[in-house]
Amino acid sequence: MDDIDHWSVSNHLPPCRLFPIFARSAPRAVIFRRGPTAWYQLILWHTDTDAFEYGQWFKGRIYVRRSDLSPDGQKLIYFAHKITARTIQDKEYTYAWTAVSKPPYLTALALWPKGDCWHGGGLFDDETTVFLNHKPGQAQPHPSHTPKGLDVRPNPDARGESDPIFSMRLARDGWQLQQEWKLSFKKGDMYVTEAPEIRSRTHPEKHFSIQITRRLDCLTYREIFAVTDQNGDALADCRNADWVDWDHNGRLVLLRDGKLFVGDQNNNSHLSIQKLADFNSHRPEPVVSPAWARRW
Repeated sequence: MDDIDHWSVSNHLPPCRLFPIFARSAPRAVIFRRGPTAWYQLILWHTDTDAFEYGQWFKGRIYVRRSDLSPDGQKLIYFAHKITARTIQDKEYTYAWTAVSKPPYLTALALWPKGDCWHGGGLFDDETTVFLNHKPGQAQPHPSHTPKGLDVRPNPDARGESDPIFSMRLARDGWQLQQEWKLSFKKGDMYVTEAPEIRSRTHPEKHFSIQITRRLDCLTYREIFAVTDQNGDALADCRNADWVDWDHNGRLVLLRDGKLFVGDQNNNSHLSIQKLADFNSHRPEPVVSPAWARRW
């Protein structure tokens, strides 16, 4: 990338933030690593071998809740913005866009200029069908980045920011709605959560369940997690977790403090949790996408 700049490394930097998206039909996941605040790194995790591929860095904002992986994990759709004096004046690409790339790289194969940060992003209905969260009038791809082999369906009802599209992805991936949230809009405070949304996802084979409680206050989303057995007893400490989920092996996945933990049931029917990776030491650096990531 051309905007890597020099910055001093502090021994007291806060931990990075981590957000995963799991492919539905292949043992692959992408992890969005955020930190320092304006920097994102894309990491590809092969959940069958626990190997990691470290991809490109991006300085700006990636809206991870409006992003998605194709079922085979070969393609990523993401929504991003980059606000600089140059991009504000750019009428061709604009400062905000939705793109399709090949993880762990962000190099755009398809790109739809958005021009603002409302809605945007998309979902993969299947390997070749994309639900583009742009209204039809904002669904024209950039002429240098047209989609190939994809059936793109714009969303005439596109609205909001990370919701309702994030809720659509959660429901698709098996997070059952337990309680609808109630939001109010107050001048000065923006959005206020009167009642949080609660969803749960049961382990496909074992009697474990993950509960997620979601809030939107001002324009900040928060998720609070709990892992319980069939009696409702807590099985894991999920305080300050960025995300909790099941992987393709049925292991519990917990991301917290810039670290990736996985857990499985031991002989005593308890969860044994171990650290798999620590991404805190990563620092922004130029990464050039290989030729295969720059072609369809």
